[in-house]
Amino acid sequence: MKTRTLAVHALVLSGMIGCRQGEIVAGVTDSTFVATMTALAKLNADSSLDSARREIARDSLLQSRDLTGATLERAARALGDDPDRALALWQRIARESPPALPR
Repeated sequence: MKTRTLAVHALVLSGMIGCRQGEIVAGVTDSTFVATMTALAKLNADSSLDSARREIARDSLLQSRDLTGATLERAARALGDDPDRALALWQRIARESPPALPR
């Protein structure tokens, strides 16, 4: 019985974390943050873009999502107040982003 109770608690907790509602900051949900950061990582990894074209692509990406760099930065700072949420989001970003280039 104890094992079943622990399993139920774990399931409820993972559901709460996975389905977290609300915005990190106004206009930025968890899924918006993850999708945007992942897209930005892909742009940064695109070796076919020079720095000027990369900057234009970043600005265009943010504009297409009705975001600014400042808004995205505020969201990242706000996640500092919720380390569990931040960790879950950064893990999703890491899974969905291109692998880091070798140094």
